[in-house]
Amino acid sequence: MTALDLGLIRKTARGTSQGRSALYSLDRMTDLQLARRTVIFTVDAAGISSLVDAAREDIPGLTTNEIILSVVNHNPDTFWAIARRDRFNIAAPRGEGFLAVLPLNHEGTRRLIDGSLDTRRPELRYVARQSERPAGIYVWGIHAKGSIAAGIPLVLQKFSTPLYRGVSIYSRPVTKEGLRVLEPLGFSPGAHYDGLFAPHLQMLDRSDDLPPLKAVPRDPVTVEVVRSMEGMARVIAIRGAVYMGEQRCPFEEEFDGNDFSATHLVCHKDGEPVGCLRIRYFAGFAKLERLAVRDECRGAGLAGRIVEAAIELCRKKGYGVLYAHAQKRYLEFWEALGFAPMGSRELVFSDFDYVEVKLETEPHPQTITLDDDPYVIIRPEGRWDAPGILEKSVSRGVRPAADIR
Repeated sequence: MTALDLGLIRKTARGTSQGRSALYSLDRMTDLQLARRTVIFTVDAAGISSLVDAAREDIPGLTTNEIILSVVNHNPDTFWAIARRDRFNIAAPRGEGFLAVLPLNHEGTRRLIDGSLDTRRPELRYVARQSERPAGIYVWGIHAKGSIAAGIPLVLQKFSTPLYRGVSIYSRPVTKEGLRVLEPLGFSPGAHYDGLFAPHLQMLDRSDDLPPLKAVPRDPVTVEVVRSMEGMARVIAIRGAVYMGEQRCPFEEEFDGNDFSATHLVCHKDGEPVGCLRIRYFAGFAKLERLAVRDECRGAGLAGRIVEAAIELCRKKGYGVLYAHAQKRYLEFWEALGFAPMGSRELVFSDFDYVEVKLETEPHPQTITLDDDPYVIIRPEGRWDAPGILEKSVSRGVRPAADIR
């Protein structure tokens, strides 16, 4: 779906594209003089609907607003409004055109190339989320007439960040004009991916535009969800050393029957298990408990990192209220993390005195909801940003059911 002033964008690009290979970085596209006169920005649902409704006059068969909004809700980086700088009001931003993309995962990119991806009604399981690195980026739609077309390179430059750099960009022209529109920016006829080839697509091949690999210092500390009996054994060892060994808590009080109805986090330092925490979930809140750090590892901020990881996990699961029982001697620790005492109620159990604390936090921008792709919902706990093993099984198709009558 494309409508824009081809002559203008070709004219402004002519001076920069001569003698240059198509395989150049998108950051050079900002050399376009007219691009400096435009701004790009994200808009809310009403702004998207207004822009798409205006585009229907020029783009027959444009997909529905509901589908576009569902994609934007899945990944906000998919829709960019364009406006002339001299008409842009930051207090009331209003777009004059737009560029929409589909950042596709591996299976989505394969389906784009082999022609089986329904780009008019894309399934969200093929669209990468905002924090995922896509396998390919499809130019889903452009409505940029007149000087607004000069904003296209600015949008495409958004995909030169480390997350997107080196990911090739694809388009499907539906007219002869569309065939030429992106040529000045380095697109060429024919597209390939994973051994597949599509002559009807255009492609900006950025496989040679990957940044040089840099040695990234490895963080010696990790906090992860426990996913195996071995991981659970590490948690039991830490809690046994801290609560039973140091605090002389009886076994049946420490291992209270709630361990198999909870999520456990384990912290490692240089591969050695050094801390843990348990999370239990209720209707309106999540409870953090059994926080423990081995004696020889205290004072290095590990407890704070474990609690912060738990807060992030709970927020993604949709919890805005987190609750804990803090030993009185450690109340300042919980307050430093944003928790506040709830009132005068005090508790005593396992020979220590406790106070109730609560944290009220903002919703996570990527909270998992029923509107999410069902393949996201079945991903491993805490790993919702990366495809899971069940997602990858889709490529095998449906197995005929055996008749067991």
